[in-house]
Amino acid sequence: MEASSRGLTKLIVMGDEDTVPLFRSMGAITKVVDNDEEIIKTLRKAAEDGIALAIVLKHIVEDEDRIKREARRLGITLLILPSRWSPAEPIDINKLIARALGLG
Repeated sequence: MEASSRGLTKLIVMGDEDTVPLFRSMGAITKVVDNDEEIIKTLRKAAEDGIALAIVLKHIVEDEDRIKREARRLGITLLILPSRWSPAEPIDINKLIARALGLG
């Protein structure tokens, strides 16, 4: 993993072999992963390399809480993005608004 040193937040995207090239074409650092163990190993290496932001495609993640705990422990901001292969989840817009306002 090699990160740019232009003063921008360093980013890594983890996903499957079909999706990762799309992010790589935008200039992101990428890593093909298949399971939680590979995600955690990549997060640890990313932290060593000074990467501050990680995106993981949701359909790869098995234990979301475990991945979030590890990222938090490492000081990495983690975004788990749904993809077309991840199961759809209902959205409670009122709950999201309340949380955004600090009420929920």
